[in-house]
Amino acid sequence: MAAKKTTDRILQDFYWPNVWNDVTQFCRSCDQCQRSAPRGLTSKVSLLKVPFIDEPFSGIAVDIVGPILPALEKGNKYIFTVADFCTRYPKAVTLRNIDTITVAEALADVFTRTGIPTEILSDRGTNCTSELMAEICRLLSMKRLTTSPYHPQCNGLVERFSGTLKRMLKKLAAARPRDWKRYINAALLAFREAPLDSLGFTPFELVFRRPASGPMAILRELWTEEIRDEEVKITYEYVVDLSEKLESMIELAHENLRTLSIRHKYHFDKKAK
Repeated sequence: MAAKKTTDRILQDFYWPNVWNDVTQFCRSCDQCQRSAPRGLTSKVSLLKVPFIDEPFSGIAVDIVGPILPALEKGNKYIFTVADFCTRYPKAVTLRNIDTITVAEALADVFTRTGIPTEILSDRGTNCTSELMAEICRLLSMKRLTTSPYHPQCNGLVERFSGTLKRMLKKLAAARPRDWKRYINAALLAFREAPLDSLGFTPFELVFRRPASGPMAILRELWTEEIRDEEVKITYEYVVDLSEKLESMIELAHENLRTLSIRHKYHFDKKAK
C-alpha cells in the first residue's frame, strides 16, 4: 500500500515525531515496493461516481485477477475478487480456471458469508455475461450490471482493489513466488484494516462495528504492557518464533531435497551407463 495508507494504519496504534516522513522514506527505499509499483502512463477520462449504497453487501462488484504465475500445486492461477459498494470490504477466492461454472461456484461461496446482494457489477467477460450467469441472477433476484464495452474502468472500485492485491502478493511472495496463496489472507487483513479517505473508517469497522485487532494492535498492547498475562505474551512470541522457525525448516528441507535429488540422479545415471 502507499505511504499514506501505511501511515494511517500505524497512527491507529502508534505515534512518533516525523512519522509521516519516516514512513514515506521507508516506502521509497523498499526494494519490493519499487519493483512492484505500476509503471507507464495510461490515458485519463472523466471520473465516474461509485454508486452510493447504505446497506452492506446489498451491492457488490466482481473482478478476476490473473493468470498469476507460477500457478499453485492444484493449478489455481486466478483470483476472483469481490468488493462491497457500501463498506469497500473485499473478499478473494482462488480459481483454477475462469469458466462460467467455476465463477458461479465462487459467487455461491461468497454468498454463504455475505448473503445474496440485490445488484452485482462485473465487466463484460463471457464468464459473467453467459446465459448461465443470467439465469443465476434471475433465480436469485439479482440485478446484473455490466461495464461499458469501451470503458471497463467504471468497475473501478473492485479493479483498484484487484490491482492493489496483485501488487501486495508480488511483494509478500517475492521470496516464494509459488506460495502466493498463503499471503492472500494477510493482504486482505491489511486492506480491511486500512482507513479509507472516502468513508473515514476502515472496511472492517463498517462491517463489524469495531476496530480490527490486527498485528500492530497486539504489538502495541505487548509493548505498553496492556497485556499483562505472561501466558498471552509467551503464546504470541511463541507463534512468531515458531512461524520463523517453520519457514527456516521448510527452506532447509527444500535444500536437503535438492541435494538428495542431485545425489540420486548421479547414482542412477552412473548405473544406467
